[in-house]
Amino acid sequence: MSATAITIIIILIIVGSIAVLFISQAREKARIEKVRKTNALQDRYRRVQRLINEIPPQYLNNELRVMILERSIETLHELATLKSDTSIQTNIQNDKQALNAIKESKEAPKPVAIKDEAASKEISKLLELLYRFIERQKAMKKLDKETSKKYLIYINYLISKVKADLAVSKAKDAQKNGKLRVAIHNYHNAVSEMMRIKENPLAVKAINSYKTKIKQLEELADKEGKNDTSNPEAENEARSKEWDNYLDKDDDWQKKNAYDD
Repeated sequence: MSATAITIIIILIIVGSIAVLFISQAREKARIEKVRKTNALQDRYRRVQRLINEIPPQYLNNELRVMILERSIETLHELATLKSDTSIQTNIQNDKQALNAIKESKEAPKPVAIKDEAASKEISKLLELLYRFIERQKAMKKLDKETSKKYLIYINYLISKVKADLAVSKAKDAQKNGKLRVAIHNYHNAVSEMMRIKENPLAVKAINSYKTKIKQLEELADKEGKNDTSNPEAENEARSKEWDNYLDKDDDWQKKNAYDD
C-alpha cells in the first residue's frame, strides 16, 4: 500500500470520526433541548393551572378565564408533540370542557371569602404571577398592545382589591361583634388600599362604597355612645344626695345611741 493511500485512509478515518462525533453531539444537543422545552412547557402548564384553579372566581372575569384556558390548551398541544402521554390528551379534553362551560355560563361564580392574611398574600402572589404572564404573552405577540394594557390595568386593580377585601371582611366581623370603631378602622384601611389606584374607575366606585359604610357606622357608633354615656353632673348630684342621706342616717344613729346611753 502506497504512502498516498495510507494518508487518504487516515484522513478518511479522521473525517469519519469527526462526523460521528458531530452527529452524536447534535443528537445530544437536540435531546437536551427537547428535555428543556418539555420541562418548560410542563412548568408553564402547571402555572396556568394554578391561575385558573387557585385564584378565587371573583378575581377573574370570564374574559381572563377564557384567555388562560386557551393558553393552557395551546401549551398541552405543544407538549403533545414532544412527549407521548395519555394524560396530556385527557387534560386537553378537561380544559376544553371547562372553556365551554365558561362560555355558556350565564351566572357569576360564587365568590370565596378572604378571611386571613395568609390567604390574602397567596392570592396577591398569584395575581402578580398572572400580571407577569400577561406581560410575557404581550412580548410573544400573543396579545395585542391594547388588550394586554386592559388586562394589566384590571389585574393591578385586583391586587389592591384583594387587600381591601380582607379589610372589609375584618370590618364585617367586627361589626357583628358590636365593635363599631374597629369596623370603621378596617373600612378606612380598605379605602387606603384603593387610594393607591384612585385613577381606576373601579377603585373610585369601591372607595365611595367604603366611605358610605364608614359614615353609616360612625352614626351608629355616635348613637350608641350617647345612649351609653350618662350626664356627669347628674351622676355627681346623685352621689352627693346619697352621701348626704348616709350622713343624716349616721347622725340619727349617733343621737339615738347618745339618748340610749
